[in-house]
Amino acid sequence: MTHPPGTTLQVRSTKYGGGPHYRYPLQVVRDDGDRLVAWGPAGTRMDSYRGVFAATHHMLWVHWADRDWNLEVMWHEDWRPRSHYVNVALPTTWADGTVRFVDLDLDVIQRADGRVILDDEDEFEEHRVTLRYPPDLVARARASAAAVLDLVAARAWPFDGSLYAWRPGDVDLPQPLSVR
Repeated sequence: MTHPPGTTLQVRSTKYGGGPHYRYPLQVVRDDGDRLVAWGPAGTRMDSYRGVFAATHHMLWVHWADRDWNLEVMWHEDWRPRSHYVNVALPTTWADGTVRFVDLDLDVIQRADGRVILDDEDEFEEHRVTLRYPPDLVARARASAAAVLDLVAARAWPFDGSLYAWRPGDVDLPQPLSVR
């Protein structure tokens, strides 16, 4: 079942093993069953393992049902581009008004000025031990991070900057979601 544009979904991400990670609402931009695009404005209430806070930036999320990562495009409150933020994660599921994914710690951040960071490697290594990541999951997460870094380096969609043109109310993205 797909969700029509404007539907509010609740994101419920967890850490490996089921511990809470983030909880927040987003509005559907587009849902074709394999890809979900949803957004949240600056000020969105974020309930996290670090506490509750209001997002300081606008967010456009792109989730795929068949990828080991998801993408958050971020803008400052005045819509200046901020970053592409990739969570290395197990593939996302969405049904019954809830978006779910397991965050695997590693993040790829592409700042609007072009800087690229592989973030939270220390958290990944710590959780690899404390949360007992199986060896195949470790390899899968590292391969996913490397693949995203390759896409960023090639400035391939969705890391070519074209998504920064999106604004609330747009149901079409600057490039089709089917592009790999």
